[in-house]
Amino acid sequence: MTPDSSSSPAGDPSPSAGDRRIPVAVLGATGTVGARLVQRLERHPWFRLAEVAASERSEGARLRDRVSPDIELSAVDAERTLVSLDGPFRSHLVLSALPASAAREIEPELAARGHLVVSNASAFRADPGVPLIVPEVNPDHLDMVDHQAGRWTPTGGPARDGGGIVTNPNCAVAGLAPVLAPLDAAFGLRRVVVTTFQAISGAGRPGPSAIDLVDNVVPWIGGEEEKIEAEPRKILGRLVDGAIEGASLTVSATATRVPVLHGHLEAVSVELDRTATVDEATAVWRAFRAPEVARGLPSGPEQPIVVLEQDDRPQPRLDRDRAEGMAISVGRVRPCPVHTLRFLVLSHNLERGAAGAAMLNAELAQASGRVRPALG
Repeated sequence: MTPDSSSSPAGDPSPSAGDRRIPVAVLGATGTVGARLVQRLERHPWFRLAEVAASERSEGARLRDRVSPDIELSAVDAERTLVSLDGPFRSHLVLSALPASAAREIEPELAARGHLVVSNASAFRADPGVPLIVPEVNPDHLDMVDHQAGRWTPTGGPARDGGGIVTNPNCAVAGLAPVLAPLDAAFGLRRVVVTTFQAISGAGRPGPSAIDLVDNVVPWIGGEEEKIEAEPRKILGRLVDGAIEGASLTVSATATRVPVLHGHLEAVSVELDRTATVDEATAVWRAFRAPEVARGLPSGPEQPIVVLEQDDRPQPRLDRDRAEGMAISVGRVRPCPVHTLRFLVLSHNLERGAAGAAMLNAELAQASGRVRPALG
């Protein structure tokens, strides 16, 4: 379903007659990830875009005038008026594509007002009281939201019921964690060594200059290695009495930026508790499916991990858009002379690693009954 193109574009255009989809607000709608969330909402079967917000300098402008020229928007979405990041918003569900500095200030305020904030920002991923979720791996961690009541300090009154913050992982971890999870379940994981070859778009706009990346690889991305080393332990950990008991797993990461537009490629070596052959690992990945509570979500591929047999795959240009960018490709699986196995992982950093990941978490929240039709 799509909004009625004859309705007023200002603010929240009235939905088409019979459109019962849940209204959603998008924060940071003018950025790379925010614009992709807007695009995903245009055709979403459960949610509809109701409100768009951006920084103060964009407040009052049309969305079309603030997004990159290469972003295609529907006629209605292009004419939407951008509002303040402070709101107020009528939508209970808020999808945040804010930078970490802004998210750290704004997201708790919205949670205190009763909004369920599904955040792509890194601001609260490491917070022990905030779930870091990949629905195919740890959907039960969403229960942590129930323990956030009263956690967020509101401005001018007590926190409202129904608020909370949910996060999705770092863009490289979003592809890595679902590949590690079935190995851990089947064989046990001890150590992971990973080198990432991360696309330009992962840096956002304007990103690194062409002169820095053409004919070059930049062997450092600020703060990235720390996230890649820490986040898998939280995602693969166990929820015990409302808190995460981190997985006993050591990760060593090296992050690089390469001259590829979209798609993060990762070279991974794993040490397992129990020896596994290439065929055994491949079978585990191919059999991997989301738990029942996360199965059938609109943005979730039926087969999250696709194993490629060709010697020269996966490749970003050939494999990043599989299942609308939500499937993860694994290839070159072989024994490792130092650890147990080594392989390559590819995921679309703006879809599986960002906008699609946040949307999938929002869908999990809706499927678990945590999303309201409007702010109560």
